[in-house]
Amino acid sequence: MFNIYFLNLFDEALIKNTKSLERTMGFKAYIGRRDVNDTEMKNQIRWCEDEKMDAIVCEWLDYEKIMSHKPMVPVYPVTLNAHDTTVILFLLKKHLQENGLEHYKKVILGTYLPINIKISLLEEMFGFEILNPPWEDNLSQSYFDAYAKEGYQVVVCGPQHAEKVRNSGMYPFHDKRVYEYVDFLGDIKKVVERVAERTQLQRALNEMRNMINYSFEAICILDNEGRITACNDQAKSMFTKNETDEYVGEYFYKLVPAVSRSELEDILNKGKSYYSRVINTGDLIGMLNLTPNSDKKRSNGAVVHFTTIQQIEKMENQVKSEFYKKGHYAKYRFVDILGESAVMVKTKKLAERFSKYNSNILLYGESGCGKELFAQSMHNSSLRAEHPFVAVNCGALPSNLLESELFGYVEGAFTGALKKGKKGLFEIANKGTIFLDEISEMDLQSQTRLLRVLEERSVMRIGDDKVVPVDVRVIAASNKNLVKQVKEGNFREDLYYRLNVLALNIPSLRERGRDVVLIADNYIGKYGKQYNKPIVLSKEAENEIMLYPWEGNVRQLRNFCERLVIVAESKEISSKEIQEQFDVIEMSQLDEDKVTSKNINQAGNIDGIDNMAEAEKISIKNALLKSNGNREQTAARLGISKSTLWRKMKYYGIE
Repeated sequence: MFNIYFLNLFDEALIKNTKSLERTMGFKAYIGRRDVNDTEMKNQIRWCEDEKMDAIVCEWLDYEKIMSHKPMVPVYPVTLNAHDTTVILFLLKKHLQENGLEHYKKVILGTYLPINIKISLLEEMFGFEILNPPWEDNLSQSYFDAYAKEGYQVVVCGPQHAEKVRNSGMYPFHDKRVYEYVDFLGDIKKVVERVAERTQLQRALNEMRNMINYSFEAICILDNEGRITACNDQAKSMFTKNETDEYVGEYFYKLVPAVSRSELEDILNKGKSYYSRVINTGDLIGMLNLTPNSDKKRSNGAVVHFTTIQQIEKMENQVKSEFYKKGHYAKYRFVDILGESAVMVKTKKLAERFSKYNSNILLYGESGCGKELFAQSMHNSSLRAEHPFVAVNCGALPSNLLESELFGYVEGAFTGALKKGKKGLFEIANKGTIFLDEISEMDLQSQTRLLRVLEERSVMRIGDDKVVPVDVRVIAASNKNLVKQVKEGNFREDLYYRLNVLALNIPSLRERGRDVVLIADNYIGKYGKQYNKPIVLSKEAENEIMLYPWEGNVRQLRNFCERLVIVAESKEISSKEIQEQFDVIEMSQLDEDKVTSKNINQAGNIDGIDNMAEAEKISIKNALLKSNGNREQTAARLGISKSTLWRKMKYYGIE
C-alpha cells in the first residue's frame, strides 16, 4: 500500500471515480484542495513531505509551480490526451450553438503542451479553424490582442485568462463540466503504475542499502576497470581516504595499496580470486576476500569483503559465548525419547548397548529425526555421564573458526588471538563425550586434523608444538550419505572408517507407525498447556497425521503441532482441520514437473505422459499388479514406505 496526494487536480465530480480506482489498484488517495494560491500550494507540498507521501499527482499547468518549491516527493503531471481535446471541442461547439454563436469558426486552443492529434483532423471533425499556439500562465494583453487582429474569435482557456481575452474582443470559453467528461482516470492509472514501480524499486534499493550498511564487513563493488561504483559505510571508515574523501570512482588499489594493480587486473580479466588474505590497510589488520563478479559470458567487475581481526575475534567470542550458554552437559535420557514402534524400541536398545562402550559412534538419519537426543541419551547412559557433553555443529562455523574451536590455540597463534590462548572443545570434553553434528560439512583440512586426534587420542593447539592427551568418546552424526561423500572426494575414507565403528540408523518418523500420534499428542498437550488451550485429536485426525510423510520428521511435527494449537477453534481437532493446515503450509503439494528419462518405463504405460502425477499413478498401479496387490511388496518396489503408498493410493483414488 502506497500513498498518493492529488494536488489542485480534482473537483468533486472526479473524487468518487478516483476512490473506485483507489480500491482496484491498491493505493491510498489523498485529495488536496482545488484552486489554491501559491502559499497554500507550498503548504500542501510540505505536508506531503512530512507525511512521507509516495508521490504528488497534478495537472501540467501546475507542474512548474510545484517544482519551483523543490519538493522532496516525486511529482507526476497528468497530461491531456486526444480524447480530452475532442471532448473540449465538442463542448465548445455545443455551447456556441446553444448561444447563437455558431458563426464563430476561428478558435485558439490554449494548452500547456502540444496536443497529440493532428489539427487538420480536429478542424474537419468540428468545422473550426484551430490554432494551438505556445501557452503559459503569464500571457500579456498584447498576446491576445495580436490574435484578435488576425481574426480569431474564440479562445479555449482557463479562468485566469478570461478577462484579457474579453479585453481583446475575443470570446473566452471554459466549461467546468469538462472534468465530468475528460477521461483523467486512464492517465491517473498510468501514473499510479509508475509510482508503484518506483516505490517497489526504491523499497528494494533501501533494503539492499540497509543490508549492506548493517554488515560488519567493509563491502565494495568494483567495475571492469577496478574503480569503486558503490561501497557501504564500513568501507568508508576502514579504507584509506583520498584527498577529496571520495570513494566512488576511485581505483581500489589506490585506496588499498596492499592489493596491487596487477593483482586486481588478474581478478577482473582472468577470474582469479583471493580468499582469507590477511592485509594491512591504514591502522587496521584484517582478512580480505576479493572475487570477480561475473557470469559465464563476461566479467562484471569484482566484489570486495574486508573484515578486521577485531571483528573476527568478536565473532569468535560470540560463538564461544553461545557454546557456554548452552552448558556442556546432556539433559536428555532414553526415557525422554518417545516411541513404542518395533523399529524405535530396537533402535533404543541398540543405542543403550552402544553407550556402554568407548568406541566411536556414527549416527545416520534424516534432518529432525532426533540424532542429538540419542547422542545425549547415550552419554547419560554411559560411564562418562558425570563428565562433559560437548556438542558442536560442524556446518555452522567457517573452517578457520571451526579448527580453533575444536583444537584451541596458543598465545600469538594468529593476529587477534587471546593473550592466554584458548582451550579447544576436545580438551573441554576430556573424560566425556564430544558430539560432532553435520560431520559431512567439515572441510578436508579439518577432517585431517580430526583423524589425527582420533588416532593419537591427543590434540595440538594451533600455533603450538606440544600435544595434549585427551580421553574423549566421539559421537558423529550426518544426514548425508557419507559413502557417497567419500566416493565424490568430499570426505576422507580413512576418517569414515575411523568414525564408523558403531553405526546407528535413527529411523525417520514415517517408519515409526503410531509413534507419530504418540509424539503429536505429547506436543499438543505441551503447547495446549503453554497457550491455555487444552485440545485433543480425533481418531480421523490421528489417521491423517499418520498418513503424512513428515519429511522434516519430529522437528516438523513439533512445529506443526504448535501451529495446530494456535489456530484451533474447538477442543477436538478434526481431520478436515488437519488437512487445511497441511494445505496452508504447502505440505501436501505434489510435483507437476515434466517426466524425464529417469522415470521408470513400465510396460510402456508411461511413454508420452507429460504429467508427473499421472505417471506416478500409473507406476503405482503397475507395481500393485506385479505384487498381486501386496502393499508391503509394492512399497518396496517403489522405494517408499507403506504409509506413503497408502496416502498416494488415497490421493489418486486407487482401490
